[in-house]
Amino acid sequence: MGIRTGKQYKEGLRSPREVYINGEKVTDVTQYPAFRRPIEAIANLYDMKHDARYQAALTFSSPTTKDLCDICFMPPKNANELGKKTEAYKLYAKSTYGVMGRSPEFMNAHIMGIAESARFFGKWGEQFEQNMHRYFEYVRENDLFLTHALGTPQIDRSKASHEQRDLFLHLGVKEETQEGIIVRGAKQLATMGPITDELLVFPNGRSFKEGDERYCMAFAIPVSTPGLKMLCRQPFVPQDDRNVYDHPFSSRFEENDAMVVFDDVLVPWERVFFYNNVEAANTMRFNADVSIHATHQATVRKLVKFGMAAAIASKLTDSVKTNVFPQVAERVGIIIAMLKSHESALYAAEQCGEFNENGNWRPNKDYLEAQNILYAKNNEAIVDLLKQMGAAGLMLTPSGHDFFGPESENFQYYFSGANSDGFHRVQIAKMAWDFFGDAATQRLLHYERFYIGDPMFYAAGYSNRANIKEWMSLTDELLNEGRAVFSTQVK
Repeated sequence: MGIRTGKQYKEGLRSPREVYINGEKVTDVTQYPAFRRPIEAIANLYDMKHDARYQAALTFSSPTTKDLCDICFMPPKNANELGKKTEAYKLYAKSTYGVMGRSPEFMNAHIMGIAESARFFGKWGEQFEQNMHRYFEYVRENDLFLTHALGTPQIDRSKASHEQRDLFLHLGVKEETQEGIIVRGAKQLATMGPITDELLVFPNGRSFKEGDERYCMAFAIPVSTPGLKMLCRQPFVPQDDRNVYDHPFSSRFEENDAMVVFDDVLVPWERVFFYNNVEAANTMRFNADVSIHATHQATVRKLVKFGMAAAIASKLTDSVKTNVFPQVAERVGIIIAMLKSHESALYAAEQCGEFNENGNWRPNKDYLEAQNILYAKNNEAIVDLLKQMGAAGLMLTPSGHDFFGPESENFQYYFSGANSDGFHRVQIAKMAWDFFGDAATQRLLHYERFYIGDPMFYAAGYSNRANIKEWMSLTDELLNEGRAVFSTQVK
């Protein structure tokens, strides 16, 4: 089959699925107001692959069918091919201005990375390695949109999964059958879950211990699987009547999040990648290629978002000429410096990568993980800088309709900028606010902070994973030089 169109993607969403939101059961997600605009945004990404302007950049020839497939599924053979994927990720991210963290290319890159580590699953049984290879090919050849659920419900975080008040509060294996495993319980957090095709479940890297075996599993199933339920958070943009002038981002790109409940769901054996395995659950996430390609895609998406922040800061300050003041221009310069630093690390990750055990090229993990840690902090700093630069201008923003209403002349006159009328000046301020201040983009700010999990644990782990051997050696040389001064006295 190969690449799908936006129409084919939307038709796939009409498969039976259990989605609950705002006190109701949604029978057709394509018609539900809170999902309609995001679905259109995703459909546009699928259509881009059929557009003559982008097809060569976004696709490659399938190694098995020779059909065109999404380039996100292509294991890069060298740094140049990885760079080609960067450009594809950038094209996708530009179409959503960097504010959609869970568009299809993220999980496409993720499942490719997991497939690159198929031998990891083979350690627990040859059938699991083969299952992963087959599943990756299935997703690639059918151009599917995946979500994932990694975490456990936040019920009593002081207790392990098997110590919760109910054996199946957390998702666990209830029984084995000839057809597969029966699972019961819940997983979070399936971003975009209601409007995806498939759900991938695997552990988030937290420490499982003896007694947690039934909760240690990895598998994939269709979102339409009987017994699987999506319990969604309340939408931040419940209606789809927002316009792009007043809400350029939140009107189109809100990503809903869901708790996934498994009511005795059958997972066929061919869809199981491991189960009842504490060691596999504790080591999967940081194994070789499992997350690194998804991190690469995310780094490109974040680059686009930083680029938007730099441009918005420049336009915002120029619209009222506050950029003539050094203290304001400094803030714009800091945002641009964060953008360029992020861009440099991305380039270094591509060029300084290495070949994996399959002979394919993977990006430098050190550089990407470093950007993961710094990005969340820089993102919050950028939001604060934008608030300072916009000041009261971010709060006093009329609707676009006001410039064509009964007091349009006053709105145009008193909301005008240094070199523009009110309609154009206010549009810039509203873009800035919608970029970080609207409820939907406030959710994104929180999402970015915990994108990699708990930032404290991630940074703590990175302190042991990062390669600083060169600098440790240099420090040891200096210490040895200092001790040599007293070498005759040291016994």
